[in-house]
Amino acid sequence: MRKFAIIAAAGAMVMGSTAAWAWSDVTGTVDKVNTKSHEVVLDNGQTYMLEKNVKMGNLKKGEKVTLSWEEQKGKNVVNKVTMEENKKS
Repeated sequence: MRKFAIIAAAGAMVMGSTAAWAWSDVTGTVDKVNTKSHEVVLDNGQTYMLEKNVKMGNLKKGEKVTLSWEEQKGKNVVNKVTMEENKKS
């Protein structure tokens, strides 16, 4: 029984750490915005579906953004969009 408890605890730690690292960030320039399907295509050619609670109002072609995303059911799902500041040199 003790062996089972140790294995279960180790499995829970692995599963917990996996969930914590599931979201990734990608930075790129917006190529296309589709407000009807709630999708954005970046200059890397990848399509990202924004969760319904993510506002799309400021997204437009040419904007540099960082998207926090993870793959869910074969789709790149975004839970956060950060607009990058245009730095002048």
